[in-house]
Amino acid sequence: MKVLSSVSKWLMYVAFGMSVFFQTATAQIDLNKTEPERASAAMILEQPVNDARIKNRQHELVSSIAAGADGKQIFIAWYTGGKGEGPGNYVTLAVSLDNGKTWKNDQLVVYPKEATTRFFDPVLWRDKNGKVWLFYAVGLKTKEKQIWDLKGGVNAISIAWNGKKVTHSQPSLLSYGIMMNKPVYIPQKDMALFPVSVWQLGKDNSKDPEYVQDGTFIHSIDYKANSNVLETYGSVPVLADSMRTFDEHQVVQISGKGELLCLLRAKPGIYYSRSKDFGKSWSTLQPFTASGPTNSARFYIGKLQSGNLILILNSSKTRNNMTAFVSKDGGKTWPHKLLLDNREMVSYPDLDQTHDGKLHVTYDHDRSGAKDIFYCSFREEDILEGNTESIFRTRINPLP
Repeated sequence: MKVLSSVSKWLMYVAFGMSVFFQTATAQIDLNKTEPERASAAMILEQPVNDARIKNRQHELVSSIAAGADGKQIFIAWYTGGKGEGPGNYVTLAVSLDNGKTWKNDQLVVYPKEATTRFFDPVLWRDKNGKVWLFYAVGLKTKEKQIWDLKGGVNAISIAWNGKKVTHSQPSLLSYGIMMNKPVYIPQKDMALFPVSVWQLGKDNSKDPEYVQDGTFIHSIDYKANSNVLETYGSVPVLADSMRTFDEHQVVQISGKGELLCLLRAKPGIYYSRSKDFGKSWSTLQPFTASGPTNSARFYIGKLQSGNLILILNSSKTRNNMTAFVSKDGGKTWPHKLLLDNREMVSYPDLDQTHDGKLHVTYDHDRSGAKDIFYCSFREEDILEGNTESIFRTRINPLP
């Protein structure tokens, strides 16, 4: 049994019931038992197409994408509901069965049981075994315009398409905090790293009874140990409080020798840190300037089947010019780029690549106005050639 350090004692672990993804260990605290209200705050609505509860959509934002293992289904999740970011927010899931051409909306909805609960910031991820997971954040007893309750909570359900509808496991609470970006699988260690953060947001909340240790954490699941337990693994250094905002960090593997790159959102823009020991320790954060200007918004960084890295972000100081970049030298330079959308108010991209090499991307636009959730697809070769004519784009969510 491992002895937990003082930093890691705050982390709560969770069992996934009969799932093979996580298992309970005797020394761990199961948040599903110690925080039952937080763990069971959702009702899962299956295909609630005509349900009046999901008609209040005054904003739509923060989409994530993942395809099934065979590429025959593409899932996109985002959150909506209520007057803005606050109580009443819920997560909705759409699915495409024809390679992104058309979409079935509201196939699954994660809806709050209480009016003061919010569900937000969904992340879709296909694990090493091909199973698709939907992660989402929870906030309890929130007031109007309150987006953070100091604890948050990373929830998870597995999802699949059975030919008629989306099937799912029961929700489970993994840990406190928020996970805004996909985990990454590290084959050399047979483990997955989970970028979980507990927001500080410029205020010292350490004396609040709801406070848990804030920080920018790297948690892990070690598959080869057959424990399949979410554990504290590493921690990325935090910036000064005056520069820190929503720590929307993501990790990508640079080499098989332990080199990882982490990008992180800060008030001035995107910052980066590097690890040489598979994510246990990290360098001091520095401004990320290799691709040009950045702004304070979520991005996507990952590794393609070719071995090259891909980065999608607002190549600007504002939320416009959504651009995909490719690096062939481990993230040192990003000379290849493809402009996806030059409009204002485009943000928060996410990406998945299917076995046929196609790149599938989602992002939002004009969250409270047009309320667009977009899907687009293209190939790595299109980025290398700057071929904007190859981009397929469609709006996913129904028009108001």
